[in-house]
Amino acid sequence: MLSALVAVGATILATGGLHEDGLADVADGFGGGSGRDRKLEIMRDSALGSYGAMALFLTLAVRVVALAMLGHPELVALALIASHAAARGALPAVMAWAPLARDDGLAAGAGRPTAGAAGLALLLAALAVLLAVGFGAGLLALLVGWLAGALVLAQARRQIGGQTGDVLGAIEQAVEGAVLLTLVALR
Repeated sequence: MLSALVAVGATILATGGLHEDGLADVADGFGGGSGRDRKLEIMRDSALGSYGAMALFLTLAVRVVALAMLGHPELVALALIASHAAARGALPAVMAWAPLARDDGLAAGAGRPTAGAAGLALLLAALAVLLAVGFGAGLLALLVGWLAGALVLAQARRQIGGQTGDVLGAIEQAVEGAVLLTLVALR
């Protein structure tokens, strides 16, 4: 368990907690806002609310426990490769094809990748996952992970009309967690 906690902590340090911050902001905005504008206002606020705190606790707990349940260091390393590749590979597709919820902010400033670049990101992510954990497990992990990301995006479209940088972070966290849970279930 301690090694799993250190591994998750290292991944957070490597990214500066960017995706976790996005997840917390989305949870606070969607949970605490009464309308689209209020949700976006809450998401932009840097304060951590109760919905964000609960979302952070759950995502950290899922990732740490999943890695601890995999047990063997080589399985953990391959699961980390697979979950991070699947999660990050999905983001260019969301950026390319999902509408923006607002005209400013991180997602708007990053621009839109071309369809070719987004497709290439998906392909490279899929290859990384399949090579890391094998065809059967990898295919199922990709399907479950990308479905989890699609559900977050669908909720964002309903709640605020599209994606933001925070939504991208929430999608990354959903995909990463779903891939890890799938790999644990297949173990």
